[in-house]
Amino acid sequence: MFMQKKLLPKRMLYISYYLLFCIFALSIATYCYMLSFAMEITINDDGDIYLVESKAVYVADLLEEQGIEIRPFDRLSQSLGDPLEEDMHIYIKRAFPVVIKTEQGSFEHYTHAVTVWETLKELDFLLAGGFSVTPELNEPISPGENISILQHLTVMEVSLEDIPFAVEKTEDPNLLKGKITTLQEGTAGRRELTFKVVYAGDEELSREFIGECVIEEPVNSIVALGTKVSPSPSPLVIASRGESNEGIASWYGEQFHGKKTTSGEVFNQNEFTAAHRNLPFNTYVNVTFLKTGKSVLVRINDRGPGSRDRIIDLSRAAAEAIGLRPHGIGKVRIEVVDVKKN
Repeated sequence: MFMQKKLLPKRMLYISYYLLFCIFALSIATYCYMLSFAMEITINDDGDIYLVESKAVYVADLLEEQGIEIRPFDRLSQSLGDPLEEDMHIYIKRAFPVVIKTEQGSFEHYTHAVTVWETLKELDFLLAGGFSVTPELNEPISPGENISILQHLTVMEVSLEDIPFAVEKTEDPNLLKGKITTLQEGTAGRRELTFKVVYAGDEELSREFIGECVIEEPVNSIVALGTKVSPSPSPLVIASRGESNEGIASWYGEQFHGKKTTSGEVFNQNEFTAAHRNLPFNTYVNVTFLKTGKSVLVRINDRGPGSRDRIIDLSRAAAEAIGLRPHGIGKVRIEVVDVKKN
């Protein structure tokens, strides 16, 4: 009994050796068989199809035999260590590079995708709103394609804008009809306009008006329009050279610049001209502002002033020359220098 138990392990060991030998012999026989007989294998290399005969044993041996390189990121339908079989189809899907650009920088990605969307899915990008992608998600991609991914940035922008002033008109019964006097200069106001703006990179995607805030109210301009009917013209007095008198002078300028005078000329505030009630047109008069002692030679080409307490109405340039303009009105002495007969 003891002898039987001792012989049993030796018998099991012999059986194990025998089985290992059989497996080894079978492998050698299979290898020799495959070396003896070539197999037909179909290789589809990213659309390029080859039908080859090979005595290779494994997929890796076949690819090396055919000079086909499997690069990183390429996909192979079988493992390199799989044994070849008759009529086997081997598919190779080549990866190609694209460039992904974001605000943080850019990087190269190898992909097998057909569209931009499929490429981004490979990278697990979460694009649930708030992003702009160029090209569009459904566009096809090609090797070397640049895919730009820009996150939307929403900012509040404030801009300043002028508020125009209005012109208020009032009637002045003491001013001749057709005359205009500015009683108050107008000034524009200011307001802040607030917008919500959405950007993708440097590109503005949308602009929404939020509201406004007035920071300075406008001041309206006030002008007086003359309503006084001009009296019938007095018979013209033929002035003689050297004739002089004193009285109050006023001036007029921008409101009438470019308009016709009573003589038919176009009024130019920058010329030395004046309006007088009865001196003949083209009479030259020397006007002295008694406050400054300064004088200016003017030509009569208009009728006025409208106010009966004034004797002459000077152009802006003439009033400037003798220092009258800042005062508005002032006492002057006028002296006829030359009379031109029409």
